[in-house]
Amino acid sequence: MKKVFRSLIALGFTLSVSLSAFQANAGFGFNDLYVATDVEAGITGADVDESIKQLAISEGILHVAMFPLSKQVEKVTGSPYRHLSIHNICDAKTASLLADVSDAFVIVMPCRIAVVEGKDGVVRMWSMNPDMITMMDMPAAAKKLAKAVSTKINNIITGAAEGAF
Repeated sequence: MKKVFRSLIALGFTLSVSLSAFQANAGFGFNDLYVATDVEAGITGADVDESIKQLAISEGILHVAMFPLSKQVEKVTGSPYRHLSIHNICDAKTASLLADVSDAFVIVMPCRIAVVEGKDGVVRMWSMNPDMITMMDMPAAAKKLAKAVSTKINNIITGAAEGAF
């Protein structure tokens, strides 16, 4: 058992060192991967969820699903939990075109928004940093498509932060 434990610790250290080396070589760190946007005071997480759904329609992009994770946590634990939801928003045509270039490119599509009431009580939206797309080695046409989706997601986030519908 001790041997397994030591192996896991060594593996964790190796992964940590490898990740640090990767980040140093890539020129970015974990904090560069995401953007956090504060929601105006008085707007609840539930308000933001509804706003995101409506703004997706306005932007002409499909709101595929919303996962009400805080409700799931409450069911599992039996205790109330702060607001936590994840929205999947997608442009199927763009996803298919990026997949045609490389299956791996679909992971860089900025199509997820998390709505989180922080431990400090502030509601924030978290999403992939759209600037990361520029760091990917992909054809210009694919970058252009991913950036177009990114612009729509950013418009949704900006509007939802203000409580727009």
